[in-house]
Amino acid sequence: MSQADLSSTTMQYPDGRYRTVIGVHLILQRDHTVLLGLRAGTGWRDQHYHVPAGHLEAGETVTECAVREAAEELNIRIAEEDLQLVHTVHHATVEDDPRIQLFFRAQRWEGEPANAEPDRCAHLGWWPLDALPAPMVDYTAVALRHVQDGQPFSIVGWDERP
Repeated sequence: MSQADLSSTTMQYPDGRYRTVIGVHLILQRDHTVLLGLRAGTGWRDQHYHVPAGHLEAGETVTECAVREAAEELNIRIAEEDLQLVHTVHHATVEDDPRIQLFFRAQRWEGEPANAEPDRCAHLGWWPLDALPAPMVDYTAVALRHVQDGQPFSIVGWDERP
């Protein structure tokens, strides 16, 4: 996609600078499994599996966001120092502006993960990393594969934009 094509489809700001939404994602692993939720009732990728995640809010750091999302979605406590950035995705879709998706692996946490948002998550469970369920959110599947390979960055969806 050319720069002209991209600039015609993204939000314009008075100062001419581009801004993006930042998604913060949690990777919780046990042995060779990862915690995934089946999205429901959100209007975005419902009936797709995804890691616990949320959007960065004004005034918070990305690690504060991850800690907040863990408490809100899973009813667990994670210390910021127990988070490790393991993958970044520059993600584009046809229905929204491009985004930066940050994936943090939690080294440890307090409490047992539970579905604290049943209105947004139909099912929460542990899945083998080598047998992930389908369908999955596209960039999440890419990120999990690259995390296993030790690759810190990927670009997803840019070739599918008009």
